[in-house]
Amino acid sequence: MGRSVYALIDCNNFYASCERVFDPSIRGKPIAILSNNDGCVIARSDEAKIAGVKMGVPEFKIRDLIKQKNVVLKSSNYALYGDMSRRVMETLRHLTPKVEPYSIDEAFIEFPKLITNNLDRFGKEIKSTVKRWTGLPVSVGIAPSKTLAKIANERAKSNPKYDGVLNLVENPDLDAILKETKLTDIWGIGGGLSQRLFQENIRNALQLKQQIDKKEWVRSKISVNGLRTVMELNGQPCLEVENISDPRKGIMTSRSFGKAVTDREDLSEAIAQFISIAAEKLRAQNSVASLLHVTLRTNKYSNYKSKYKYGIELPLQMPTANTAYLIRCGRTCLKKLFQPNLRYKKVAVMLTGILPGSEVQTDLFSKDHYTTDERNLMQKVDDINTKYGSETAHFASTGIERTWQMKQEYLSPKYTTQWDDLLEAKA
Repeated sequence: MGRSVYALIDCNNFYASCERVFDPSIRGKPIAILSNNDGCVIARSDEAKIAGVKMGVPEFKIRDLIKQKNVVLKSSNYALYGDMSRRVMETLRHLTPKVEPYSIDEAFIEFPKLITNNLDRFGKEIKSTVKRWTGLPVSVGIAPSKTLAKIANERAKSNPKYDGVLNLVENPDLDAILKETKLTDIWGIGGGLSQRLFQENIRNALQLKQQIDKKEWVRSKISVNGLRTVMELNGQPCLEVENISDPRKGIMTSRSFGKAVTDREDLSEAIAQFISIAAEKLRAQNSVASLLHVTLRTNKYSNYKSKYKYGIELPLQMPTANTAYLIRCGRTCLKKLFQPNLRYKKVAVMLTGILPGSEVQTDLFSKDHYTTDERNLMQKVDDINTKYGSETAHFASTGIERTWQMKQEYLSPKYTTQWDDLLEAKA
């Protein structure tokens, strides 16, 4: 078999599964993960879905259901989830060189040419290896195109008979599976496009696949991207696996406060903290930024006629990834934005105008260029935090008590990123 073969690997109930890896006592129980400030449900285990917990519902509206069904609540622990995602991606790279992270819990891979005659066995090996190395359950969808791999993965996850692995390469059941696949379940087909296709009596993936001989009609009705989808449903790959992701063009850090903030110093701490996080991400992709955006938000529901968002954009004299300099710029922004009579609910910081660090043209007359000493200092800070845990080394301006931090009443430990939170074996 000479053609390419793709697979989509998707972690099952990712957030809940991450919590279960380190806390066996909650395995098999319904789990609901809450958003920032423990507001709404953003993820659920299968048991929670069966118990009637809906996505997006505010926590306070389901407190009776939580007690009745013994639902385990967890505050969103993004440090844990992000590190577990990294471990899954690294595990996949041990199995095949071509890995494209698609989201925090999904990745496309291209199968090595040498094992394309043993696809089912390799799919099961992926599933068992990720489980053994990370503790996380995954589903594997295998197909001759990425669009079909997506469909295979959804079926592998939802139908127990496949045991988490479905191979659609030369599968005699392919058309029957496509016939049962809704248009909105096809990668790249949204609600508006599905409605237009409905008007053309195209109601499922199989019927869309059968339009392959009407390429001009497809292009006119659903664009070139739609034609690519039709080709991919026919096993003709149009989307390759990109194993090197492009650097982000904008990096945002945003949090809601646990309670309304009126003190300028608290806002200054929050801005400094969010800038530190954004700058660390900037350095991780070997980039620098030339624009800083700071936005303050009040409660837009307190007075719907009044302004609730206050933002400013500050061009930097020289592109940089120096946290100390960016924090000083953040203070300048706050000085211009702050109004003492307002109650602030949220701060957002964004770095844009991003360039590769190697392409910055220095200015002989500027004192603000990103010097070698500053680069080395930032690298040492990042190295310390990577080795010993997030914020082991941090700027004093980010605060100590941080009374403004968001509410996280049900937060689990950062098992994999903080030394103090490591599990200890009992004697």
